[in-house]
Amino acid sequence: MLIAKKYLVIIGDGMGDRPVSELGNRTPLEAANTPNFDKIAREGRVGLMQTIFPNLPIGSIVANMGILGFDPYEYYPYGRASFEALAKGILLDPADLAFRCNLISLDGDRIKDFTAGMISDGDALTMLTHLKFDRDSFEIEIYPGMSYRNLLIIREAGIPADEIVCFEPHMNIGQEIHDILPHGRSDRARKFIPVLRRIMLQSIEQFRELNKRYRTKADMIWLWSPSAPPNMPDMYETYQVTGGIVCGMDFLKGIGLAAGLRTENIPGTNAYIDTNYQGKLDTARKFLLQEDFVYVHINAPDEEAHQRSIKGKIKAIELIDQNIVGPLLEFCEEHWPGEYRVMLLPDHYTLLSDGTHTSDLVPVAIYGKNIQPDRAKRLTEREAEQRGSGRYGRSYHFMRQFLHQETFA
Repeated sequence: MLIAKKYLVIIGDGMGDRPVSELGNRTPLEAANTPNFDKIAREGRVGLMQTIFPNLPIGSIVANMGILGFDPYEYYPYGRASFEALAKGILLDPADLAFRCNLISLDGDRIKDFTAGMISDGDALTMLTHLKFDRDSFEIEIYPGMSYRNLLIIREAGIPADEIVCFEPHMNIGQEIHDILPHGRSDRARKFIPVLRRIMLQSIEQFRELNKRYRTKADMIWLWSPSAPPNMPDMYETYQVTGGIVCGMDFLKGIGLAAGLRTENIPGTNAYIDTNYQGKLDTARKFLLQEDFVYVHINAPDEEAHQRSIKGKIKAIELIDQNIVGPLLEFCEEHWPGEYRVMLLPDHYTLLSDGTHTSDLVPVAIYGKNIQPDRAKRLTEREAEQRGSGRYGRSYHFMRQFLHQETFA
């Protein structure tokens, strides 16, 4: 039985961090001006949650699947690309493999920038349109996406995704590319690996020639996140809630679609600090009026941390507080006073120190119907550790409590 009339989950991607010396040994959450975050923490409860798990990738797909209440050990398709394909309406057969296909910049033979200078959609489309492959016996398809984020599908590859090891470009800045090209975990995968390596390495010379004309910062395509078609349970059948996901990231739209949640393409959502906050807010309000459960994801803090921008990450957090959290609290209070619950948290840490993700427990605040305050005053890493309610355990166990537990005290 549902306890409240409405449930709202708000994710600031990568908001968690460790103390930063330039901030007087504070974290970005501690340094940011977040009156609406503070209200949720002060009038609700704050604790620590595990969103990243051993032997699974440290990143948003595992974290968000778990926060939504689905065990990544059971449902993770070994990569994000198949969810992104689903969001684009690309159908995958069981023998197909999907890869994220980043456009990256190089410094010699080392990864310099995993975004190719935040390449524009148009320049990315131009470069990928002109790219030619030695296709061997496989059918290879490229689907341009948003900026550097694109997809490559290999049809009838016949190799399980978990037998291929690829390396995330954003976690390997400065690494020599030949040290981190894909490799295989099995004999059949190792026979397939030369195809992937050839696709990647052949792009370098082709892009060099193309850039004589187009002058982009894309030096290479980088394949990572090999994945199989997703197989997710239905959110309504699992938790008895209808719902929607508000986001700009295709992987999360795909998770939502796979779980039977509504999603919409919101113009101007670009995953950066200048995303269309108003569009996300309007969509969240609409979904709240129509559904039981709404999941709002904002990616900007993660991108700013990857760029090692201290001011940018703090600003991104403040924009979430100002443009998303505050207005949604007012909307819920206006329409369902005392009959809603809110959960606010990062999905994982993204460190300003080196731009990488970590498996640290994240601070989480819950607020609303039958949720009694604890001693915490802010949603920060330190408050959750020192003054909060303790540990909420693994994320994929907590959703059922958030939806169905009568009282938090």
